[in-house]
Amino acid sequence: MSFSVTSHGRVDDFIAATEAFRATEPVLTNVIGSISESARDGRAYDTVMWLDVRDDAGAVVGCAVRTSPWNLVVSPMPAGAGIAVGRYVAHADPGVPGIAGVRSVVDEVVEGLGRSTPPQPAMVDVVRRLDTFTPPTAAVPGAARQATSSDRDLLLQWMVQFAIDAALPPHDATASVDSRLDAGAFWLWEVDGEPVAVAGHAPLVATPAGVIGRVGPVYTPAHLRGRGYGAAVTSAVVTRLLPRTTAIILYADAANPTSNGVYERLGFRVVAEVVEVHLTD
Repeated sequence: MSFSVTSHGRVDDFIAATEAFRATEPVLTNVIGSISESARDGRAYDTVMWLDVRDDAGAVVGCAVRTSPWNLVVSPMPAGAGIAVGRYVAHADPGVPGIAGVRSVVDEVVEGLGRSTPPQPAMVDVVRRLDTFTPPTAAVPGAARQATSSDRDLLLQWMVQFAIDAALPPHDATASVDSRLDAGAFWLWEVDGEPVAVAGHAPLVATPAGVIGRVGPVYTPAHLRGRGYGAAVTSAVVTRLLPRTTAIILYADAANPTSNGVYERLGFRVVAEVVEVHLTD
């Protein structure tokens, strides 16, 4: 079977073209969906690329998004389709810095790119889906409150440090912070009036399969960790998403047993694994 790649000039066209496919993979296309929703809501990127992948019959069987300075994000797709994506991107976006997605597709995209230098592994994340929500049983001092514009400077500082800790590409955190503040999608955990942790959520993604919410980022300053604040603020965000969603997911660093233990105790079960690689030439 052969595959073709279609590039969409408008995010609305991409959303419409991929809606039915994304409904078949609502969890593993959620990042693509939330990026699309944020762009439709007005978030600007330096450059954008909205791609769908079609089989011989013209049916959409995969999709990919690149919003610089971020890596190319790819959905699950049939064997061989990732090679077609790589070949397309090699011409359309030769400077792409990396790829994120399920390992088999990432490997095929790398093959299609045809670069001489092997990619460098950057991160392995587990995708967790909420099963039965189990709020923390231990009492944690403090309470959650929705972040406001008065918290902007603190959130910018924390999101820069979060990106450093998570080894994310260098970027201006301003647009991300502002868009989530505007959407009321950041929550702080406070103790005696002082913020000690933050959790947010991505734009909700509605598909024919239901509405998916994705928790993140979750950040506690290093000197305040180990006190239950991260679990408490995550629980607060989950509580607010439950009435609005069909499913709630999050991504966690597979190499971080502490955060994975927290999410496991809250009821998030591993459903998939995704990888991220950096391209070096």
